[in-house]
Amino acid sequence: MNNIFKFSFYIFLTLAFAWLAFVVGTKKQYGDLEPTAESLEEDGSIAPDADLFPKYMSGLAQQGAKDYLSLGCVTCHTQQVRSEEAGFDVERGWGKRPSVPRDYILQDEVLLGHNRVGPDLANVGLREYSNEWLHQHLFMPQTIVEGSICQPSPFLYETFNESEEDTIETTLNGQPIFIKPSLRANRVVAYLESLKQDYEFPEIKFSKIIEDADLVADATDTNESASEDNESATEDNATAFPTWLASQMDSGKDIYQKVAAGGGMCVTCHMPNGLGNKTAGIPPLAGSDWVLGDKERLIKISIHGLLGEIEVNGEKYNGAMNGFGQTLVSPLNDNQISDVLTYIRNEWGNSAPAVSAEEVAAVRDANKDRPITQMWTVAELEKNSTSD
Repeated sequence: MNNIFKFSFYIFLTLAFAWLAFVVGTKKQYGDLEPTAESLEEDGSIAPDADLFPKYMSGLAQQGAKDYLSLGCVTCHTQQVRSEEAGFDVERGWGKRPSVPRDYILQDEVLLGHNRVGPDLANVGLREYSNEWLHQHLFMPQTIVEGSICQPSPFLYETFNESEEDTIETTLNGQPIFIKPSLRANRVVAYLESLKQDYEFPEIKFSKIIEDADLVADATDTNESASEDNESATEDNATAFPTWLASQMDSGKDIYQKVAAGGGMCVTCHMPNGLGNKTAGIPPLAGSDWVLGDKERLIKISIHGLLGEIEVNGEKYNGAMNGFGQTLVSPLNDNQISDVLTYIRNEWGNSAPAVSAEEVAAVRDANKDRPITQMWTVAELEKNSTSD
């Protein structure tokens, strides 16, 4: 009998802790938040004439949020710019600053999402896509973004062979066509255009990582290019990085896939999908805590290689990886190593800050006395990390 009482007591205690964590904790962090000014007075008060943020969406946009949810868009798109410590979103141009809880307090349903098969949309309204472009994309994404895997929604439009009132010209199977949005399509587009975290809060300011003008200019260039020539649009916004980053990613991808001179031969072991080969003892790069973690450790492995057992995401692998400095064809220089590391840290759903050639050079110089053929072991890397 005593055991039953103890069991019941512990069950109650578990439920009580869960309630405190998920209800009381959430209420404390989120429930009491209200719209506020971008900055407060010295005494912490809001100036009488200050604009308050966030603002309510229009009624049409609020209805569009429900349509967005019902269409399944939330499955592939997040709406949360991650902090600079946790991700790479600001540098990608996905927002001027990280998102905070106050951004969502006026939303009936907070559509944060959990996958990023497509780009984050927290600030899609700032990317200056035209209304027509958004409709064209919603109707048939593949006609304006080559290789897009976004699901088409032609059922939201009437189609015509000739221009009619309120129609939008687009293409279908290479042929010009005119589409007229339904009310539901207009609601979805209104919702997308309303997604703008273009204000500051006392608790969060615009990031200093990138200039605000760079974000707007990059989005404008992307939009103008797509609007002028739909068929020439080859880059989805999921990879619409700032120019400097796009260049580094392109170079890194080429190095990753190349098994000739100037290549890292990475694809032969880690595979095109970054999943590695567990049977052969080759760990994955996609979602890897080693790839997304400490830069210096990753650079060391890239230059000298790694030998012995390693645990990646809770799974153990035992093998050997030659460093890029030991490439059979030719060693990679600092720029090439930084490019390929930036690529693997931001491909296959990964998101982490870029690696610069200067960072690679600094690690190479710090270990210049280490023989190029002497691979690192996990024990050495952990010891060095602890001593640092």
